[in-house]
Amino acid sequence: MTKYCYKLAMILLMSAGFAVAQGSNMPKQNPSPNNPDAMPVQPSPAQPLPAQPQKDPAASADVQTKIQSALQADPLLSSVSVNVTDSSVTLSGTVATQAAKTSAGDIAKANAGNRKVTNSIKVNAGAGAEATPPKQ
Repeated sequence: MTKYCYKLAMILLMSAGFAVAQGSNMPKQNPSPNNPDAMPVQPSPAQPLPAQPQKDPAASADVQTKIQSALQADPLLSSVSVNVTDSSVTLSGTVATQAAKTSAGDIAKANAGNRKVTNSIKVNAGAGAEATPPKQ
């Protein structure tokens, strides 16, 4: 019988200790006009803060350089301009075909990271006439 009482006492003590430990992780109440004694909520180290978008001009410049270099490698896309901000990539200019416009958009998306890509390139069949071989 004493073994049974000893086990029961240990279980109760462990349960009480667990409950106390769990209660210490509970967030504190926000102060309000109805409860002026409540403490303000402080973020605990175990709870990470929500991610904020990083504003790094160097990263935007790197992305712009990557995209512009990739576009310059293709003669059909060399007239495309790139503007990169912290949240978006905008392509502008004129190309000869819809396929070239799509290709420029694909290059931008591949290098844009989490930025939104806006493809404002115009298609003008006369724009790439010098790159098209003459008909024979």
